[in-house]
Amino acid sequence: MMDRTTFTIIVAAFAVLVLLAMWLGWRRRSRRDADVIGGVAPTGELVAEFPNAAYVSTTPAGAPMDRVAAPGLRYRGPAVVEVRTDGVTITVAGEQPVHLPAARVLGSGASGPRVGKFVERDGITLLRWLSEGRQLESGFRFVEADDHHRFTAAIDRIAAAPKDSPAPADEQTSTTQEDA
Repeated sequence: MMDRTTFTIIVAAFAVLVLLAMWLGWRRRSRRDADVIGGVAPTGELVAEFPNAAYVSTTPAGAPMDRVAAPGLRYRGPAVVEVRTDGVTITVAGEQPVHLPAARVLGSGASGPRVGKFVERDGITLLRWLSEGRQLESGFRFVEADDHHRFTAAIDRIAAAPKDSPAPADEQTSTTQEDA
């Protein structure tokens, strides 16, 4: 029979192994996603601003439970989102701002549960965008239904705007709500 000290050592060792595995997994994911973000701050006309958005997570399109650990988008939290004619800026509290050029914005959408938040059907508002050939979805939660509609309209407006240069052939897909 095992005594209390042996049992405590086994449980503590197991806990340390689990925490180490989690840390190594997060570190690997952070390295994988380090080059996801790029771009300069948009300076175009302000289309809409959302100072009370709740940032949920960024995931690969179609994989709502696989978090992308990109700089500035790693952690869930309160965020300010600015939509301008030439791009989007996402500033999550405690993180560096993330700037997405309009040429990378694909459109908007809605989703149910995602990594980091369980909500009702279509309770998360999505920003769909491209990064290094990967389609990504950043999820936001708005308290006011009007903010959800304004966000969707603003994102779809800049996604539908003519781009300065055509996207590469593999990036010419559009997922704006008008197309869906």
